[in-house]
Amino acid sequence: MRGKNTATVIDVGSNTIKVLCAQYCDKNVKQIAANSIEARLGGEIREGQPWLTKEKRKGAVEAIKDLLSFSKKYNPEKVLVVATSAVRDAVNKNAFQQEVETSTGQKIRILSEKEEAVLIGRGISCDPDLPNHKSFCAIDLGGGSMEYINYSKGCLEQNVSLPLGAVRLTRSFTADGCDPITDQEEQSIDKHVQENLETASLIKGKNLFLIGCGGAFSVTRSVLGNRNGLRYNQTTPILEISQLKKFYEEIRQLPLVERCLISHLPNERADILPVALFVLMKVAEYFNCRHFHHSHYNLRFGLAATLLGQFPDKT
Repeated sequence: MRGKNTATVIDVGSNTIKVLCAQYCDKNVKQIAANSIEARLGGEIREGQPWLTKEKRKGAVEAIKDLLSFSKKYNPEKVLVVATSAVRDAVNKNAFQQEVETSTGQKIRILSEKEEAVLIGRGISCDPDLPNHKSFCAIDLGGGSMEYINYSKGCLEQNVSLPLGAVRLTRSFTADGCDPITDQEEQSIDKHVQENLETASLIKGKNLFLIGCGGAFSVTRSVLGNRNGLRYNQTTPILEISQLKKFYEEIRQLPLVERCLISHLPNERADILPVALFVLMKVAEYFNCRHFHHSHYNLRFGLAATLLGQFPDKT
């Protein structure tokens, strides 16, 4: 039974609720176990404002309870539950916070945009496979938002949270992800993405090292690797934009029922993946980059590393 220098972190996102059980050893945080539950907490609108429905809140609370139970076997010294865009933006977030605490005994911490960016950057800096990992730009595409992070020599230089999450855009611009994406829908998404990127005035630079985090990268890497006869751990973390474009053009023309038949594409991701890929293509185009470097070291790793003292200050 582990316990020493261990932490459990639960990340309540717009699309998925995820847990990381981690241990600090050999001067870095390492995964012991991980799990996730699809909840689709975000995406509902009431009177023009983001809203967490009673049904979705109940499902999310149950998911948090299940993931806390999952993590108990690792006897963590520290436990933290956090929420990002879906809860942060919701008008009725206080009700959800109270429900989580009442049902689980755990307070849920809602991260600000800057806190989220700093912690994602810390997580990425823990990735042993990244060259020059003290300076990078990262895109973390979630269900409700897309986080852009620019780190220079280990310090956060710019962070921007944009309303470009895959669930949010799928629900706003398509027939709920069930039908092929029409040219008109694609043009509307394109306009929305371009306007957000231009307004944000993101830092650009020569020879930009662009890191990608989030489920869209993992799923695409899994599907394309499988088609080449590779297990996931045999695939390269480099995802060429040409690969993303080809895969996008394939699945945008398929109805949801046919997308669900694609090997290694989880059914719960099949509705939002086309829009997610399109957003990533547009981001790469904006930065004039030919590929993303995929990293699994994300927000949860940054939180675990901070809890376990890998970074001197608390966020």
